[in-house]
Amino acid sequence: MPEHAPQTSYRYFPVAKRDRNWGLFITTVGESHLGPGTAYPPAGHPKGYAFNTPKGRLLDEYQVIYISSGSGWFRSAASGRVRINAGSVMLLFPGVWHSFGPAAATGWNEHWVGFNGEMARRLVRHGFFTPERPVLRAGEENRLLGLFSSLMEATRGNHPALQQIMAGTTECVLALLYSTQQSTLAGDDPGLRVIHQAVVRMRQAGETALNMPALASELKVGYRWFRRAFAHHTGLSPHQYFLDIRLTRARDLLAQTSLSIKDIAFRLGFEEPQYFCKLFHKKVGLTPGVWRAQARTGNLTRTGSKAASATTSS
Repeated sequence: MPEHAPQTSYRYFPVAKRDRNWGLFITTVGESHLGPGTAYPPAGHPKGYAFNTPKGRLLDEYQVIYISSGSGWFRSAASGRVRINAGSVMLLFPGVWHSFGPAAATGWNEHWVGFNGEMARRLVRHGFFTPERPVLRAGEENRLLGLFSSLMEATRGNHPALQQIMAGTTECVLALLYSTQQSTLAGDDPGLRVIHQAVVRMRQAGETALNMPALASELKVGYRWFRRAFAHHTGLSPHQYFLDIRLTRARDLLAQTSLSIKDIAFRLGFEEPQYFCKLFHKKVGLTPGVWRAQARTGNLTRTGSKAASATTSS
Protein backbone atom coordinates (compact mmCIF):
# COMPACT_ATOMS: atom_id res chain seq x y z
CA MET A 1 0.00 0.00 0.00
CA PRO A 2 1.51 3.40 -0.94
CA GLU A 3 2.41 5.88 1.72
CA HIS A 4 0.92 9.37 1.76
CA ALA A 5 2.57 12.52 3.09
CA PRO A 6 0.86 13.54 6.32
CA GLN A 7 -0.79 16.92 6.67
CA THR A 8 0.23 18.04 10.13
CA SER A 9 0.40 21.27 12.08
CA TYR A 10 1.56 21.74 15.66
CA ARG A 11 3.32 23.97 18.15
CA TYR A 12 5.26 23.38 21.34
CA PHE A 13 5.24 26.14 23.95
CA PRO A 14 7.67 27.53 26.51
CA VAL A 15 6.15 27.77 29.98
CA ALA A 16 6.69 30.84 32.17
CA LYS A 17 6.33 31.04 35.93
CA ARG A 18 2.99 32.84 35.66
CA ASP A 19 1.68 30.00 33.47
CA ARG A 20 2.57 27.45 36.14
CA ASN A 21 1.00 29.66 38.79
CA TRP A 22 -2.22 29.71 36.75
CA GLY A 23 -2.66 26.03 37.64
CA LEU A 24 -2.91 24.62 34.12
CA PHE A 25 -0.40 25.25 31.35
CA ILE A 26 -0.21 24.02 27.77
CA THR A 27 2.86 22.32 26.33
CA THR A 28 1.70 21.42 22.81
CA VAL A 29 -1.28 21.73 20.47
CA GLY A 30 -1.59 20.09 17.07
CA GLU A 31 -3.45 18.07 14.50
CA SER A 32 -2.54 15.56 11.79
CA HIS A 33 -4.51 14.20 8.84
CA LEU A 34 -2.99 10.85 7.97
CA GLY A 35 -4.24 8.86 4.99
CA PRO A 36 -4.04 5.07 4.54
CA GLY A 37 -0.50 3.75 4.51
CA THR A 38 1.03 6.90 6.04
CA ALA A 39 4.21 6.32 8.03
CA TYR A 40 3.56 6.88 11.73
CA PRO A 41 4.37 8.84 13.74
CA PRO A 42 5.24 11.77 11.48
CA ALA A 43 8.81 13.04 11.78
CA GLY A 44 9.80 16.41 13.15
CA HIS A 45 8.59 16.33 16.74
CA PRO A 46 11.17 17.42 19.34
CA LYS A 47 13.12 15.05 21.52
CA GLY A 48 11.00 13.79 24.38
CA TYR A 49 7.87 13.68 22.22
CA ALA A 50 9.03 11.69 19.19
CA PHE A 51 8.68 7.91 19.43
CA ASN A 52 8.44 4.77 17.37
CA THR A 53 5.46 2.54 17.88
CA PRO A 54 7.28 -0.69 18.90
CA LYS A 55 9.22 1.02 21.69
CA GLY A 56 6.53 3.47 22.80
CA ARG A 57 7.44 6.30 25.13
CA LEU A 58 7.02 7.98 28.51
CA LEU A 59 5.91 11.60 28.90
CA ASP A 60 6.17 13.92 31.87
CA GLU A 61 2.84 15.60 31.05
CA TYR A 62 -0.80 14.84 30.26
CA GLN A 63 -2.25 14.72 26.75
CA VAL A 64 -5.71 14.40 25.25
CA ILE A 65 -5.73 12.97 21.71
CA TYR A 66 -9.04 12.95 19.82
CA ILE A 67 -9.42 10.71 16.74
CA SER A 68 -12.07 12.30 14.53
CA SER A 69 -11.87 9.75 11.71
CA GLY A 70 -10.12 6.49 10.86
CA SER A 71 -9.14 3.71 13.23
CA GLY A 72 -6.12 2.22 14.95
CA TRP A 73 -4.90 0.96 18.31
CA PHE A 74 -3.64 2.14 21.70
CA ARG A 75 -1.55 0.33 24.28
CA SER A 76 -0.36 1.37 27.73
CA ALA A 77 1.21 -0.22 30.78
CA ALA A 78 -2.04 0.34 32.69
CA SER A 79 -4.62 -0.75 30.10
CA GLY A 80 -3.09 -3.20 27.65
CA ARG A 81 -4.07 -2.99 23.98
CA VAL A 82 -7.31 -1.18 23.08
CA ARG A 83 -8.89 -0.72 19.65
CA ILE A 84 -9.37 2.89 18.54
CA ASN A 85 -12.27 3.95 16.33
CA ALA A 86 -13.42 7.32 15.04
CA GLY A 87 -14.79 9.21 18.02
CA SER A 88 -12.27 7.77 20.48
CA VAL A 89 -10.22 9.91 22.86
CA MET A 90 -6.88 8.72 24.22
CA LEU A 91 -5.64 10.06 27.55
CA LEU A 92 -1.90 10.03 28.27
CA PHE A 93 -0.56 10.33 31.81
CA PRO A 94 2.87 11.34 33.13
CA GLY A 95 5.20 8.39 33.70
CA VAL A 96 2.81 5.84 32.12
CA TRP A 97 4.31 3.96 29.18
CA HIS A 98 2.16 4.04 26.05
CA SER A 99 2.15 3.58 22.30
CA PHE A 100 -0.48 4.05 19.61
CA GLY A 101 -0.94 4.33 15.87
CA PRO A 102 -3.45 4.30 13.02
CA ALA A 103 -4.42 1.21 11.07
CA ALA A 104 -2.58 1.09 7.73
CA ALA A 105 -5.85 0.48 5.89
CA THR A 106 -7.59 3.61 7.21
CA GLY A 107 -5.11 6.10 8.62
CA TRP A 108 -6.71 8.61 10.97
CA ASN A 109 -7.21 12.28 11.81
CA GLU A 110 -5.82 13.18 15.22
CA HIS A 111 -6.15 16.35 17.30
CA TRP A 112 -4.19 16.81 20.51
CA VAL A 113 -3.35 19.07 23.41
CA GLY A 114 -0.60 18.49 25.97
CA PHE A 115 -0.78 20.10 29.39
CA ASN A 116 0.30 19.92 33.01
CA GLY A 117 -0.15 21.75 36.30
CA GLU A 118 -1.80 21.41 39.67
CA MET A 119 -5.31 21.41 38.23
CA ALA A 120 -4.54 18.41 36.02
CA ARG A 121 -2.91 16.56 38.92
CA ARG A 122 -5.90 17.32 41.13
CA LEU A 123 -8.37 15.90 38.60
CA VAL A 124 -6.42 12.64 38.47
CA ARG A 125 -5.87 12.57 42.22
CA HIS A 126 -9.62 12.77 42.79
CA GLY A 127 -10.39 10.10 40.20
CA PHE A 128 -12.04 12.17 37.46
CA PHE A 129 -9.62 10.56 34.97
CA THR A 130 -7.48 7.47 35.55
CA PRO A 131 -4.61 5.71 33.73
CA GLU A 132 -6.59 2.47 34.02
CA ARG A 133 -9.23 3.92 31.70
CA PRO A 134 -7.23 5.81 29.08
CA VAL A 135 -9.64 5.48 26.13
CA LEU A 136 -12.97 7.31 26.27
CA ARG A 137 -15.83 7.93 23.87
CA ALA A 138 -15.84 11.51 22.61
CA GLY A 139 -19.57 12.05 22.92
CA GLU A 140 -20.51 15.50 21.57
CA GLU A 141 -18.02 15.40 18.72
CA ASN A 142 -19.07 18.65 17.06
CA ARG A 143 -18.39 20.54 20.27
CA LEU A 144 -15.16 18.67 20.93
CA LEU A 145 -13.86 19.25 17.42
CA GLY A 146 -14.80 22.92 17.79
CA LEU A 147 -12.73 23.18 20.96
CA PHE A 148 -9.68 21.66 19.26
CA SER A 149 -10.21 24.03 16.33
CA SER A 150 -10.30 26.92 18.82
CA LEU A 151 -6.98 25.78 20.25
CA MET A 152 -5.38 25.73 16.82
CA GLU A 153 -6.84 29.12 15.96
CA ALA A 154 -5.53 30.58 19.23
CA THR A 155 -2.01 29.42 18.42
CA ARG A 156 -2.20 31.16 15.05
CA GLY A 157 -3.54 34.37 16.59
CA ASN A 158 -0.79 34.42 19.24
CA HIS A 159 -2.81 36.74 21.50
CA PRO A 160 -1.53 38.14 24.81
CA ALA A 161 -1.98 35.63 27.65
CA LEU A 162 -2.15 32.87 25.05
CA GLN A 163 -1.40 30.24 27.69
CA GLN A 164 -4.38 31.29 29.76
CA ILE A 165 -6.70 31.33 26.74
CA MET A 166 -5.59 27.81 25.78
CA ALA A 167 -5.86 26.62 29.40
CA GLY A 168 -9.49 27.75 29.51
CA THR A 169 -10.30 25.88 26.30
CA THR A 170 -8.52 22.77 27.58
CA GLU A 171 -10.59 22.90 30.77
CA CYS A 172 -13.69 22.86 28.55
CA VAL A 173 -12.30 19.79 26.73
CA LEU A 174 -11.81 17.99 30.04
CA ALA A 175 -15.24 18.99 31.34
CA LEU A 176 -16.91 17.76 28.16
CA LEU A 177 -15.08 14.44 28.37
CA TYR A 178 -16.06 14.00 32.01
CA SER A 179 -19.69 14.82 31.23
CA THR A 180 -19.70 12.24 28.45
CA GLN A 181 -18.09 9.73 30.76
CA GLN A 182 -20.84 10.23 33.35
CA SER A 183 -23.53 9.85 30.70
CA THR A 184 -21.90 6.66 29.44
CA LEU A 185 -21.95 5.21 32.94
CA ALA A 186 -25.67 5.92 33.06
CA GLY A 187 -26.20 4.37 29.63
CA ASP A 188 -29.82 4.47 28.50
CA ASP A 189 -31.04 4.18 32.06
CA PRO A 190 -34.34 6.08 32.28
CA GLY A 191 -33.17 7.10 35.75
CA LEU A 192 -31.04 9.80 34.15
CA ARG A 193 -34.20 11.39 32.78
CA VAL A 194 -35.64 11.34 36.29
CA ILE A 195 -32.70 13.41 37.57
CA HIS A 196 -33.15 15.93 34.75
CA GLN A 197 -36.87 16.18 35.55
CA ALA A 198 -36.08 16.68 39.23
CA VAL A 199 -33.68 19.55 38.47
CA VAL A 200 -36.32 21.23 36.30
CA ARG A 201 -38.90 20.91 39.09
CA MET A 202 -36.46 22.35 41.62
CA ARG A 203 -35.75 25.38 39.44
CA GLN A 204 -39.46 25.93 38.81
CA ALA A 205 -40.15 25.71 42.55
CA GLY A 206 -37.26 27.98 43.56
CA GLU A 207 -39.55 30.27 45.59
CA THR A 208 -41.64 27.58 47.27
CA ALA A 209 -40.91 24.76 49.66
CA LEU A 210 -40.35 21.39 48.02
CA ASN A 211 -40.43 18.12 49.91
CA MET A 212 -37.82 15.74 48.48
CA PRO A 213 -39.50 12.42 49.37
CA ALA A 214 -42.70 13.83 47.85
CA LEU A 215 -40.79 14.84 44.72
CA ALA A 216 -39.39 11.32 44.42
CA SER A 217 -42.91 9.94 44.74
CA GLU A 218 -44.14 12.39 42.09
CA LEU A 219 -41.41 11.09 39.77
CA LYS A 220 -42.43 7.50 40.59
CA VAL A 221 -39.10 6.42 42.14
CA GLY A 222 -38.09 5.44 45.65
CA TYR A 223 -36.52 8.21 47.73
CA ARG A 224 -33.49 6.15 48.72
CA TRP A 225 -32.65 5.48 45.05
CA PHE A 226 -33.46 9.07 44.11
CA ARG A 227 -31.12 10.54 46.72
CA ARG A 228 -28.24 8.25 45.75
CA ALA A 229 -28.68 8.73 41.98
CA PHE A 230 -29.10 12.50 42.30
CA ALA A 231 -25.89 12.84 44.31
CA HIS A 232 -24.02 10.69 41.78
CA HIS A 233 -25.01 12.90 38.85
CA THR A 234 -24.80 16.34 40.49
CA GLY A 235 -22.36 15.92 43.38
CA LEU A 236 -24.99 17.18 45.84
CA SER A 237 -27.91 15.65 47.68
CA PRO A 238 -31.37 16.73 46.41
CA HIS A 239 -31.90 18.80 49.55
CA GLN A 240 -28.56 20.59 49.23
CA TYR A 241 -29.05 21.24 45.52
CA PHE A 242 -32.48 22.79 46.09
CA LEU A 243 -31.18 24.78 49.05
CA ASP A 244 -28.48 26.32 46.85
CA ILE A 245 -31.11 27.26 44.25
CA ARG A 246 -33.13 29.03 46.96
CA LEU A 247 -30.11 30.88 48.33
CA THR A 248 -29.15 32.01 44.85
CA ARG A 249 -32.68 33.40 44.45
CA ALA A 250 -32.39 35.02 47.89
CA ARG A 251 -29.31 36.95 46.77
CA ASP A 252 -31.20 38.16 43.69
CA LEU A 253 -34.13 39.35 45.80
CA LEU A 254 -31.86 41.07 48.32
CA ALA A 255 -29.98 42.94 45.62
CA GLN A 256 -32.87 43.78 43.28
CA THR A 257 -35.96 44.31 45.45
CA SER A 258 -36.94 46.28 48.55
CA LEU A 259 -38.60 43.25 50.17
CA SER A 260 -37.78 42.85 53.84
CA ILE A 261 -35.54 39.99 54.86
CA LYS A 262 -38.53 38.45 56.64
CA ASP A 263 -40.65 38.65 53.48
CA ILE A 264 -37.86 37.13 51.40
CA ALA A 265 -37.55 34.24 53.85
CA PHE A 266 -41.27 33.52 53.67
CA ARG A 267 -41.33 33.94 49.89
CA LEU A 268 -38.62 31.29 49.53
CA GLY A 269 -40.48 28.83 51.76
CA PHE A 270 -38.51 29.30 54.98
CA GLU A 271 -40.95 29.14 57.89
CA GLU A 272 -38.53 30.79 60.31
CA PRO A 273 -36.73 33.99 59.20
CA GLN A 274 -34.15 33.42 61.93
CA TYR A 275 -33.26 30.05 60.41
CA PHE A 276 -33.01 31.65 56.97
CA CYS A 277 -30.62 34.32 58.30
CA LYS A 278 -28.48 31.75 60.10
CA LEU A 279 -28.32 29.52 57.03
CA PHE A 280 -27.55 32.44 54.70
CA HIS A 281 -24.69 33.56 56.93
CA LYS A 282 -23.30 30.02 57.10
CA LYS A 283 -23.36 29.51 53.34
CA VAL A 284 -22.56 33.01 52.07
CA GLY A 285 -20.32 34.34 54.83
CA LEU A 286 -22.40 37.48 55.53
CA THR A 287 -25.78 38.17 57.08
CA PRO A 288 -28.56 38.95 54.57
CA GLY A 289 -28.61 42.61 55.66
CA VAL A 290 -24.87 43.10 55.27
CA TRP A 291 -24.86 41.22 51.94
CA ARG A 292 -27.69 43.45 50.63
CA ALA A 293 -25.92 46.66 51.65
CA GLN A 294 -22.63 45.60 50.09
CA ALA A 295 -24.21 44.17 46.94
CA ARG A 296 -26.04 47.43 46.27
CA THR A 297 -22.86 49.47 46.58
CA GLY A 298 -20.86 46.97 44.52
CA ASN A 299 -18.52 46.55 47.46
CA LEU A 300 -18.90 42.94 48.57
CA THR A 301 -16.14 41.94 50.97
CA ARG A 302 -13.56 39.38 49.94
CA THR A 303 -15.10 36.77 52.24
CA GLY A 304 -18.65 37.53 51.17
CA SER A 305 -18.06 37.50 47.44
CA LYS A 306 -15.98 34.34 47.60
CA ALA A 307 -18.59 32.52 49.66
CA ALA A 308 -21.41 33.77 47.46
CA SER A 309 -19.78 32.48 44.31
CA ALA A 310 -19.13 29.11 45.96
CA THR A 311 -22.67 28.59 47.20
CA THR A 312 -24.00 26.80 44.15
CA SER A 313 -21.01 24.47 43.89
CA SER A 314 -20.33 23.50 47.49
